[in-house]
Amino acid sequence: MYNFPDAIELQHLVGDTLMQVCLDPNSIQFRFERNRLMSELSVEQIEPDGTVWVNECFAAEASANMLHRLVGKAVTAIDTSGLALSITFENGAVLRVLSEIGPYEAGHIDGEGGLFVF
Repeated sequence: MYNFPDAIELQHLVGDTLMQVCLDPNSIQFRFERNRLMSELSVEQIEPDGTVWVNECFAAEASANMLHRLVGKAVTAIDTSGLALSITFENGAVLRVLSEIGPYEAGHIDGEGGLFVF
């Protein structure tokens, strides 16, 4: 639907700890201590060793994932670049959340910083 906002607008995520990952038929929800992020498109998990896990948000087509490795980890950095949001965790792993330009939202972030639709 939209590009991600500038990283400065999402700095409230830094220091927040991921507490739960929820897999729904058409989305993945990331529940932090103070914020929530929901993706209806796709996320990539990049392990500290460079291994990449792609997670499509369609349960019928989903592959294995390692998202549980991020639970309990705090966010150390946020970066945005157009249609991609990169969230770096304390263990060096990166979660890339993807968006797309189109008539429907690809997800949203809500919590301390307000509501951001992407």
